[in-house]
Amino acid sequence: MSGEGKVVCVTGASGYIASWLVKLLLQRGYTVKATVRDPNDPKKVDHLRSLDGAKERLHLLPANLLEEGSFDAAVEGCEGVFHTASPFFNDTKDPEAELLVPALKGTLNVLNSCAKVPSIKRVVLTSSTAAVVCNGRPLSPEVVVDESWFSDPEFCRKFKMWYVLSKTLAEEAAWKLAKEKGIDLVTINPGMVIGPLLQPTLNTSAATIASLFSGSETYPNMTFAWVHVKDVATAHILSFEVPSAEGRYCLVETVTSYAEIVKILKELYPNASLPEKCAIDNNLLKASYQVSKEKSQSLGIDYIPFRTSLQETVESLKEKGFISMFVCKKSNFVGNVSMYEAIRSIDHLILMKIKIFIQQNVKNGRNERRRNKKMSKEEERKVVCVTGASGYIASWLVKLLLQRGYIVKATVRDLNDPKKVEHLRCLDGATERLHLLHANLLEEGSFDAAVEGCAGVFHTASPFYHDVKDPQAELLDPAVKGTLNVLNSCAKFSSIKRVVLTSSITAVVRNGKSLNLEVLVDESWFSDPDFCRNSKMWYVLSKTLAEEAAWKFAKENGIDMVTINPAMVIGPLLQPTLNTSAASIANLLNGSETYPNLTFGWIHVKDVATAHILALEVPSANGRYCLVETVTPFSEIVKILRELYPNAALPEKCADDNPLKPSYKVSKNKARSLGIDFIPLETSLKETVECLKEKRFIRF
Repeated sequence: MSGEGKVVCVTGASGYIASWLVKLLLQRGYTVKATVRDPNDPKKVDHLRSLDGAKERLHLLPANLLEEGSFDAAVEGCEGVFHTASPFFNDTKDPEAELLVPALKGTLNVLNSCAKVPSIKRVVLTSSTAAVVCNGRPLSPEVVVDESWFSDPEFCRKFKMWYVLSKTLAEEAAWKLAKEKGIDLVTINPGMVIGPLLQPTLNTSAATIASLFSGSETYPNMTFAWVHVKDVATAHILSFEVPSAEGRYCLVETVTSYAEIVKILKELYPNASLPEKCAIDNNLLKASYQVSKEKSQSLGIDYIPFRTSLQETVESLKEKGFISMFVCKKSNFVGNVSMYEAIRSIDHLILMKIKIFIQQNVKNGRNERRRNKKMSKEEERKVVCVTGASGYIASWLVKLLLQRGYIVKATVRDLNDPKKVEHLRCLDGATERLHLLHANLLEEGSFDAAVEGCAGVFHTASPFYHDVKDPQAELLDPAVKGTLNVLNSCAKFSSIKRVVLTSSITAVVRNGKSLNLEVLVDESWFSDPDFCRNSKMWYVLSKTLAEEAAWKFAKENGIDMVTINPAMVIGPLLQPTLNTSAASIANLLNGSETYPNLTFGWIHVKDVATAHILALEVPSANGRYCLVETVTPFSEIVKILRELYPNAALPEKCADDNPLKPSYKVSKNKARSLGIDFIPLETSLKETVECLKEKRFIRF
């Protein structure tokens, strides 16, 4: 169902779930009236204003949960209202004033405003599984919780579960008022919500994962219900759009313990410093249980697997600088045993106690990382240049550099093209530390102003397409002459300590040598220009000649250069346009009856961007770095996509009847020595597809 022409309201729009809800509503064409406490606080609104469609269809309004009538203007003229605004924290001195009153009165104020507007067809309330399971009933692996369960306010009060009580009372009051006023109400009751963060601040649920990377030697003896933030946001929208939606919807992909979470994280990040043991040597709080998915799946929810949710959370936390993979183990979880004994059956929602863990360990871990790095103010503000900054890889490189505190001078061909620069200007830190400059690859001296005063230069600018009429003018000259022009500019400035060049695996493997599963390609391989010319592999030739010319120039001019040689790069897109590598995945999901008989190496864009930065930062980095997570044919890509998206229309057969192109191996040893912990292909594919769906390049 399309939202075009429809107006909806989202309360508490700057929050974790609400930000994703606004994002997905805008993608569906809705006009969104979003309330925040302070529209002038950049931490609350900048990430919303940067969303696709926000300029045209997002309207931010101030509103206060405790002011009667405060939401009247926001809900006026709306067809639907999503009430997400509610405090979510547990370290409270005055539970009544800080949690209970805002949750209860805020919900009633919003609903009272809705009752005044006849255009509103339905209200969707963000509740919680906290309002479902906390009633003293024993929980075990045989117990199946469903929407018929309700938490007991007296039980919550007895054990001082203030957050749980706030959600329970708010939902209870909402159902009562909805019945009295004739409001069509649906509630969404998610478990612990994780996944990527849109907002710049660390929310409580993401902090529970961040705390495991803080250097603690122990993990809490707790069990939680978990669900991906995108599934939660999607469920809100479906509960509004689906006419038959009614009542409550529990949203839980899985219920699992911290012991299992640490196990999964160790598999995903084998080099990370993670806790080795449980904080409490007893079995009091290990009870798991089940939550029925039947009703939520009837709504159309196809749950994102917990492992994917966990990995996407960690990657987002890394990107935003909330965690590091490498910290010294210092602190231990401090448990409150008497409290555990009292509430052993409902440990999954005792957020007031995990707050201790989060506060102590995240703070200690960050301090430890600061001591280990000992980065000076000057180093934190190092100036670097990124050429071709509007490109796929370069956009991610700019994003991660800004997150690390760099000042970035970024070159683009046309500063007035919003498709080239708006997504860069919206990045965190861009207002203060991103400087966009015009430059042309074929103009000698064009990059002088961009590289002057820089400590490092990342040269990514190079055309990447295959359907060319004039290879020399469209590919070879821009690649080779452009690279030499950038290096010539770099040679003029002594401040530049290192240049990192974006090359390609195509400059490595195309030399006529036989490729098969027994072959191991590494950085000592070089593509053969004559072989590329004879085969009319023009893009491959452009990368081969550009890297060859770069090494020659660097040697002659004493430039410290490192090259990054990635395979086919996939993963989320920051830019609004569809790039060539992502298009290769989009084509499979846009109605094609066949898949190509091709075998490629594949790599996640975040790993590529990270490798560029490490190649600058690690003093011992040198030479070339091949970046390939795996080499696999399109037939296998289609197979993985079919497992991930069983309802998608995917090609059934190969485009020709020839034998499948052979696979081979690419050594990861040198890349790993740089510090790269490769993101698995399945995750890369899923993140690519989800992004393509969000940006409407594919639909299914």
